[in-house]
Amino acid sequence: MDPTDTGQKIFVDLKFGPKWTYISAVRTFVENFMAISLDNKKKAGIIAMSVNELIENAIKYSDMEGIQIKFQIISNEKKIYVNVSNHATSEEEQNLKKILIEINSRPPLEAYMNRMKATLDSFSDKSSIGLARIRYESKAEISHTFSDDGFVNVHAAIPIDDGDNENELV
Repeated sequence: MDPTDTGQKIFVDLKFGPKWTYISAVRTFVENFMAISLDNKKKAGIIAMSVNELIENAIKYSDMEGIQIKFQIISNEKKIYVNVSNHATSEEEQNLKKILIEINSRPPLEAYMNRMKATLDSFSDKSSIGLARIRYESKAEISHTFSDDGFVNVHAAIPIDDGDNENELV
């Protein structure tokens, strides 16, 4: 162990088939896991909501079996890193890229409100509100990568400390 490394690291790695019935169980697991890792139940709920939204997107936009969720908490960085992977077409990856450019180019509340307005004006069953909601409610930095084998990876870096000093690792 490196004595200069003072950051507590906690890791979770889950894999499951793209079934809607698993979402509730995963959200409950994440919320309970975060509640014992953070001394802030509200923040645990926000993180669980964020993971839930990412999982819903992964299932909705996946074109084959297999969703993977990884998250890690690194206390000295005061962030929780969430990565959700699923297989998707290059067209879906391009749609995701456009949405992320749009929501990352505006202040979080404005991006969230714009996505809600766009949903009201659209006839599509794909609202694309989830990523804007995550960014607004959790203050996450959201990005993505797309691998040569067709996997889209959505990354969210969620700050543990919002400046209210209630978010300490237990």
